Amino acid sequence: EDLKAKFEKDFEKLKNSIKKPNILVLGQTGVGKSSLLNTVFGAETAKVSNVKPETRGFHKFTSEESPINIIDSEGYELANSDTFKDSLNEYVSEKIANVEEQIHLAWYCINVTGARVLPFDLENIKFLSQEKKIPTSVVFTQCDLDDVDGTTAKLMSEIINNHFGKTIQCFQVSNELEYPLDIDKLVDWSINNISDENVKLAFVIGQKVNLKLNRKRAQNAIIGYATTAAAIGANPIPLSDAPLLIAMQSGMAAHIFHIYGLSFGMTDILKNIIGSRLISTVAKMGASNLLKLIPGFGTIAGGVVNAAVASVVTTTLGYALIAMSEKIIKAQIDGTFSEEFLNKILTPEFLEEAIKKHENSKK
Repeated sequence: EDLKAKFEKDFEKLKNSIKKPNILVLGQTGVGKSSLLNTVFGAETAKVSNVKPETRGFHKFTSEESPINIIDSEGYELANSDTFKDSLNEYVSEKIANVEEQIHLAWYCINVTGARVLPFDLENIKFLSQEKKIPTSVVFTQCDLDDVDGTTAKLMSEIINNHFGKTIQCFQVSNELEYPLDIDKLVDWSINNISDENVKLAFVIGQKVNLKLNRKRAQNAIIGYATTAAAIGANPIPLSDAPLLIAMQSGMAAHIFHIYGLSFGMTDILKNIIGSRLISTVAKMGASNLLKLIPGFGTIAGGVVNAAVASVVTTTLGYALIAMSEKIIKAQIDGTFSEEFLNKILTPEFLEEAIKKHENSKK
């Protein structure tokens, strides 16, 4: 129970430490903004968040259960383009003074089926990127409706390049998930253009496109925990004192799950299941049992945990927790996630299998 309480406390602390990115998404009505957001950040991103009313046609979608804030512009039309530009100027200028409200990225969406980039679009892009210094990219949407060579999108990209050179990146996206096109590149560009490391981490946690980004962060975290574990075992401790090591490993579990965004978007019931089952599983997979699964180690000699043992078992457990996290994320994406699913995944058997796969991958 103490370990479970520690895990839940660590989990909540990590969640509350997040500094959320504010992403401004612009484009005409029906351009495909919702589809883009749902592809990058998960199904029904805007609908499950709470809408914070904003003036002048802008709506901020924010929620305690999401590490991302989305600022959505009401679709502008040709008839009110001048009014929209004035509203955009006023809105962005107002937010610059407040650190928490500052816009970190702007995605300017243009539907490829329109086959044109308007002077109005070029003015808005220039305003955002050059006058307000907001990292801005152009996202051509519904490119699955373009021809197989992407001819229209290429021609539209040339217009952007002729006006802005390489300072504005263009990306092609599709409404169809089986045609991801430049989604990975858009995510990479976004991460590279966020200067604040805490905000950057929040974007990595929130995106559901490239789990390799989460994995890299988790691997770096594991190195730190393995070093701490080695320090714990620097003065060899009896196996009976292994709870010191397990307590540290429960913190690592909370950290890894957080990096994969599992501290967001779950009900209290599911979070309770994670806390109870995961910590119970980690405890059952203590140093002695873990070493049996690691070639060349066998069992703990003399019932004593030393620095080498502590480091190896922590690293191995960390990689197994990565596999567990990615399994859960993929279930959320494909719609198979449930309480029953969690009860099957949060088990010593799953960790054993993940450990064996990790060890085999090293051979």
